[in-house]
Amino acid sequence: MRKVFLLVALGAMMNLAPAYGQGNKDWCTDAHMTQMDAQVAKMTDATKKKSAMGHLQASKDAMNKGDTAGCIKHMEAAHKDMGM
Repeated sequence: MRKVFLLVALGAMMNLAPAYGQGNKDWCTDAHMTQMDAQVAKMTDATKKKSAMGHLQASKDAMNKGDTAGCIKHMEAAHKDMGM
């Protein structure tokens, strides 16, 4: 019984993962990129700032290519570097 519950829960999580990413499409806009540039500029941890800048640039590049999934992936990494 316990295994069945775990399998059902795992299946539900796998089905929700694409929907979660689609909800973050608003991250891939010029307005959000401008906001992120300003926030990254204020960071004091040089290592995390460099990483966030790299992910932000990769996110911008993906956005410009129309790669929404790639844009979101790198934006999530930038947010993580920023402690968000």
